[in-house]
Amino acid sequence: MTYLIIMAGLFILILLEKPFEKRTSGLIFLVSYLLLVAIYVIQTTFVEIVSNGLLMMMAVIVVFPLFVRLVQSSLRKRT
Repeated sequence: MTYLIIMAGLFILILLEKPFEKRTSGLIFLVSYLLLVAIYVIQTTFVEIVSNGLLMMMAVIVVFPLFVRLVQSSLRKRT
């Protein structure tokens, strides 16, 4: 499930033209997303760092702002 959330976040990031207007928030999101991907790869390949539930919660927290941006941009395009 965590993998699906991470991949959905990646596809939403690709789908959005400008995911974040401010540069600092975009950099913070990018660093947190890359850190999440790194933790996921280390966890599934080498050793368990955090529990699977915590990793899925982190994925939801990181991907949720992208989902909100996607919904906002789709609502703006309709009006």
